[in-house]
Amino acid sequence: MTREKWKLIGWECLFLLICIILGCVAMGLQTIGKEYIGDHSSFIFSGHDYNYNVPAYVLGLIFFIGLSLLAYHLILRKKMVLLREGDMSLRFWFSVLAFLFAALMLGAFVYEMFAFVGLSNNLKPSWMFILTGFGWPGLTFFFMIIMMIRVGRIKSE
Repeated sequence: MTREKWKLIGWECLFLLICIILGCVAMGLQTIGKEYIGDHSSFIFSGHDYNYNVPAYVLGLIFFIGLSLLAYHLILRKKMVLLREGDMSLRFWFSVLAFLFAALMLGAFVYEMFAFVGLSNNLKPSWMFILTGFGWPGLTFFFMIIMMIRVGRIKSE
């Protein structure tokens, strides 16, 4: 691979690292003002249940999506033209890195939830946590793949 292609890989890593940081900050925003709703207990664990503060949740969602798109346009968009040259090894490594950083984002989110909420406490409704905790890493991965495909299709038109 040429030097310019290695630079693209570096810019992709920088962008995805920024997405992880933005995601962690946004997830922290979503836990602001959580409302205590009761306790739960089981054979092994007992803990507290909380409801998300919906305005804080929406603010975190907008923060993550908006700033991630802005970062893409400022950092990576113009450099993606290097993917048009048809080098399959570059596309392969681009995809692998997108997947690895999505997995890192998932790990960072799990760690952050343990830090902010605790091991035995729950945030409800759980679909909101699933959307953030699993949806954002998946969204980031699929966004990168779609942008890679989109840039490759521009060449053929």
